[in-house]
Amino acid sequence: MRVHRYQILGDPGEAHCYHVVSRIIERRIVLGDEEREFMLRLLERQLRFSGLECLAYCLMGNHFHLLLRVPDKEAALEGWGEDELLGRLERLNSEAYTRKLLADVEMWRSNGSGHAVAKLAESVRARLFDLSAFMKEFKHKFSIWFNKRHGRRGPLWEERYRATRVEGAGGLSPDGPSALLAVAAYIDLNPVRAGLCDDPKDYRWCSYAAAVVGGKAARRGIAACLGAGGEGEQTAHLARAWARHAKCYRLLLFGVGEHREGGATPEGPTKRQRGFTQAQIDKVFARGGKLTVAEALRCRLRHFTHGIALGGKVFFESALTSGAPPPRELPGAEWGGLAAIGRPRGAPITGS
Repeated sequence: MRVHRYQILGDPGEAHCYHVVSRIIERRIVLGDEEREFMLRLLERQLRFSGLECLAYCLMGNHFHLLLRVPDKEAALEGWGEDELLGRLERLNSEAYTRKLLADVEMWRSNGSGHAVAKLAESVRARLFDLSAFMKEFKHKFSIWFNKRHGRRGPLWEERYRATRVEGAGGLSPDGPSALLAVAAYIDLNPVRAGLCDDPKDYRWCSYAAAVVGGKAARRGIAACLGAGGEGEQTAHLARAWARHAKCYRLLLFGVGEHREGGATPEGPTKRQRGFTQAQIDKVFARGGKLTVAEALRCRLRHFTHGIALGGKVFFESALTSGAPPPRELPGAEWGGLAAIGRPRGAPITGS
């Protein structure tokens, strides 16, 4: 039975989290440093305007991952008038089109065209606190820039986008990471799985690297995934808490870490680091055994990108409508009760 996204519900007035993936057409590797730099600046600008919060991200050569928290639209906009809505456009004033709109507002107000002002305010309302509107605008603006930069025409993206609903409570317990924390780690480990780096802190285009070098938004995202703080956390408190958050998140990312022999290197002597080898991972897959969470996160877990929803027992009991199939526990590792709806195409876990 096919599961429709409208069957994944949430309590009114609450924020909901989504893991979003979108790929370049024909999966061409066309996103170099310049393209990803512009995409990152555009992402930050669109987040400031839209009211969404990005908890984790990774920009790859032919696709990107975002872990987004989307506030409840009605609750977020309660009490907003024309001035608040139109004032939101100031966050996009680097765009010529938006500057023209702001100039038009002044002209309309001076000549008494209140209906035009009201119409524009309603169009801004439709763009705020909305996942579909955010993704449409973000991808469209990037496509226009990319096509102009490279002298091309036509569609840039392979499909609309994939969105997997993720249980929004962060944290790490003796049973394992929360769904939110597991997805954040999955996203930050993408460049490691792709062989682009040995340590995600060295990959410039992921949220973990941004957090390591002091990015406040990236650190707030990790804190939220760990169940500690969020967008409203005071900057001073975030700075004090980061040392603890950084250690906890890094341990999750690496587990015991990849095996490295010590000795002399061009950069100087290094210590031996114990850990698992790729041969050990392959052996576990071959015998159909369970992996640790750290090992599984180093592989491609299709439920994170092809599923409809991801969470724990209580989450699904409150989120499902009648007729939806029961959630299935995630395969391949001891996930501490995490389950998913939506059977992935092909093997649920594939090696890197």
